[in-house]
Amino acid sequence: MDNVQQIKISVIIPCYNEEQFIGQAIGSIIEQTHLADEIIVVDDGSDDRSPEIARSFGKSVTVLASGGGGAPKARNLGAEYASGNALMFFDADDVMGPHVLETLAEYLEKYPDGIAACPWFRLEKVDGIWVKRPRSCPPLSGEKDYLDGWIREIYHPPCSILWSCTAYERTGGWDPQVTVNQDGDLIMRAMADGTNLRITDRGAAYYRRMPEDQLNASQSAGRFTRAGRESQIFVLLKIIKKLEQQDKLDDYRHSLTITLNKICLHCQDLYPDLAEECRRLIRRFGEPGYLHSAKKIKTRVKAKVRAGLNRSGRLLNKIGLSGVRKALSRLKNTLNSKDSAAKQKVRSDEASPAIGEEIRYGLEACQKAAGKRKGV
Repeated sequence: MDNVQQIKISVIIPCYNEEQFIGQAIGSIIEQTHLADEIIVVDDGSDDRSPEIARSFGKSVTVLASGGGGAPKARNLGAEYASGNALMFFDADDVMGPHVLETLAEYLEKYPDGIAACPWFRLEKVDGIWVKRPRSCPPLSGEKDYLDGWIREIYHPPCSILWSCTAYERTGGWDPQVTVNQDGDLIMRAMADGTNLRITDRGAAYYRRMPEDQLNASQSAGRFTRAGRESQIFVLLKIIKKLEQQDKLDDYRHSLTITLNKICLHCQDLYPDLAEECRRLIRRFGEPGYLHSAKKIKTRVKAKVRAGLNRSGRLLNKIGLSGVRKALSRLKNTLNSKDSAAKQKVRSDEASPAIGEEIRYGLEACQKAAGKRKGV
């Protein structure tokens, strides 16, 4: 563990009107088994008690003001101020389990120019309490590189990712022009430039999913608006240009086609011009239609082969030809090996609650800070 101490972690929290959650977010960082070297809250013009709550944690938290320029500007300001050689961009309403920084620091010690990520889950409000729920996308598969997964919206949220400063600085920072998929834009640019991402099987970060009636103005103006759809297309176009410059585009045409088709489908009724823009990008940068169709046919054939092997195995077992059945079983296992690897569950914190249990990480530290604030 001595080597791990060489990693100096700065946690940067952009904040706008998060008085309901920022205390638990900071508390969960303070309760880590490997403490952050600094916690930087960048207030983006809040008119609630968020800055006051952040300051109540004392010298362990630095509060900066960004002047209300949006989350990317706030994160960039925090990164400029940070003194650590590793950065986490932690949203003010998220929570981390106790071993996240310890595990991610261990990985960055081995890969000091890269990015490390841990397992993550959603926080959802059920019957008035915030409980652990499964992540909203499948795990990133070992079949393809992680950039391919991110393009297809198979991702890790910022609360589960620790950046080496070297990797972050190569990106040029957060793009203030991006309003939707800001974190995807940043990490896809990094990976397109060859930065390695390592995913741990320990630790557990919790990404809070807000009820519809509690979304603030900036959140509700997100991906479903015209500006949101334009931002999604803009991010993909940036990655396309980077991949094209590096002669890597052919490896990602299939995934780009999938995601652009998805955006096109969402836009065709409300924003037909954006739908046409997606179709134009598919024609120019996507996968040729016959290849896309061939892959769909291959998937269906594999499914039918598996089903046939299942039926044949049961029949052979029934008539006593168990040896042949075992041979067929081995064949089926070979076909399934890649798929099962993609679906394999990762190990989370040993002390992590089960799905459906309340998440209370950080609340004790938050309550202590509140007591000091009130003079208790």
